[in-house]
Amino acid sequence: MFTDEQELKFYVLAHGIKIDPAAEAAWHEQFAGPISLGEYASTSGACLYTQAGTYINAPFVESFTQSTEARLVFDGNFAVVKGNLTIPVSVIPVPAYHQQTYVDCEKEYPYTNLGVTHTDRCRISPIEGCAWVCKFCDMPFEKRYRRKPMDQLLKVIELAKDDKLSPARHVLISGGTPKAYDEPWVDEVYAYIAEHSPIPVDVMMPARKDMTYPVWLRSVGVNMVSINIEVFDVERAKRIIPSKARHLGLNHYLDYIEASVSAFGVGFVQSLVVFGQAIEPIESTLAAVKALAKRGCMPVLSAFRPDFTTPMGKEPPATMEEIKHVYIEAMDICENSGSGVKLGPRCMACQHNTITFPDGSDFYVGPHESLTHLGGTVRQDNHAVLPDKKCA
Repeated sequence: MFTDEQELKFYVLAHGIKIDPAAEAAWHEQFAGPISLGEYASTSGACLYTQAGTYINAPFVESFTQSTEARLVFDGNFAVVKGNLTIPVSVIPVPAYHQQTYVDCEKEYPYTNLGVTHTDRCRISPIEGCAWVCKFCDMPFEKRYRRKPMDQLLKVIELAKDDKLSPARHVLISGGTPKAYDEPWVDEVYAYIAEHSPIPVDVMMPARKDMTYPVWLRSVGVNMVSINIEVFDVERAKRIIPSKARHLGLNHYLDYIEASVSAFGVGFVQSLVVFGQAIEPIESTLAAVKALAKRGCMPVLSAFRPDFTTPMGKEPPATMEEIKHVYIEAMDICENSGSGVKLGPRCMACQHNTITFPDGSDFYVGPHESLTHLGGTVRQDNHAVLPDKKCA
């Protein structure tokens, strides 16, 4: 039922990969940088892709890979070996701009404080830290809350677009959730970046109370939105993502997602769902997929991978059996939803840490294609103005 490459991705997401010394040496020699920045649990791995276009974020931290049989090897070319199976892979290095720095309020920061590229997507973070405290995320435990300079956020996009090692094709504005009093400022960031970015801009954000907000986002030039459910079971959500569980409520989120699909269209709204028994029963995960798909929202399925700096650091990751089961059932739910939606993300390169595969249809786009709206009206009277700079 599954190809060798798909089986490999499922296995690596569940068990990780070991990196042979020769492969590690070749990586450093070719790209003069680390294999991974090791930031979030879901992205702190080696970025690989196969000849069939399957993208894989392969975790290799020792605490996660004790039981793995998969190895990244190098013998003139990179390949993943597991038992008698050898699958040639290409690798995606950490971009060169990640080694550059900028100055804010007389303090020097690495550009990775502003933006990080994974595969072909540059993710920028206007807020340091987070107003919320979710039990599987390291952000509120590792970083102090603060705003970041808007002009430098644009600068990092320009650097990412022209990077010599891993050029970015699109932008995701994400990062920590702003405090309520900072929402107007974040709105300025969205409008400013969407207007000035040289590549398409997507936004990942919590739902707002205002149901017309997605229309405004679309009007200022935002290309796609991600409104993440993450945990569907209400009682589990209260324990794992307590701030989000208290924020507006699940029914409001689903209504807001439906309003976003109305504003942006099917294929331009997605919602991430984290799954595995440590998060919630699989039946709840599949109920989330059904609720999203029938509204025309792409479910993005992320297998739980513990971050050892968080309260859930000792919980078990999603198993290979869970991953396969969720994938098969979710595919069937999407196909029978009648909305025309499929599992997200649509960008093939951004599928590296999700259980999604290209299927040969034009729903999914490759690394050299642009996933943008054709036509439509972008409002021209809402240009953001950079606020006066204030240093604490």
